[in-house]
Amino acid sequence: MQEIADEAGINKSMLHYYFRNKEQLFAQIFKLSYKRFMDSILPTLNEQNTWEEKIPGIIEHYANVMQTNPDLAMFVINELRQSPQEFINMVKTNSFLDSVLIAQLREAIQKGEIRPVHPIQIWITIISGIIFPFIAEPMIKATIGTQDANWQSFIADRKCLVADMLINYLKVF
Repeated sequence: MQEIADEAGINKSMLHYYFRNKEQLFAQIFKLSYKRFMDSILPTLNEQNTWEEKIPGIIEHYANVMQTNPDLAMFVINELRQSPQEFINMVKTNSFLDSVLIAQLREAIQKGEIRPVHPIQIWITIISGIIFPFIAEPMIKATIGTQDANWQSFIADRKCLVADMLINYLKVF
């Protein structure tokens, strides 16, 4: 706590007054970070364009977050494994379920325009298709023999591939 107070330029007692311990400080920082992320993705989810146009934008957003914060995915997984209920309580939100994207997907399913896939499955496919390469980056680089310079090209290709595969899968049945 002293190191945190020093970095923040405040005294340790002030830090303890507001947060009591590192766990409460962590929870507050995580909640604010999660809110910031959700606030940044919601405009894409709620744009007035088609679901097909939204999917590449969502993928781009997740990839940008991962490229800017490459350790974020492993951090979240570790926190989820250590304290699942606490983590779930921190991220509990239904903003995604109330989005225009979900309404569009449900409408397209109802009209028979796309496969009857639960929208949550679509969301998980988007997230896993983009986040997994960042989690497995060392293994992927070793397997395909790529260097850091080629990694950015790999991720750019991955974004297009995940979007194309998902959109084409949903439309063809």
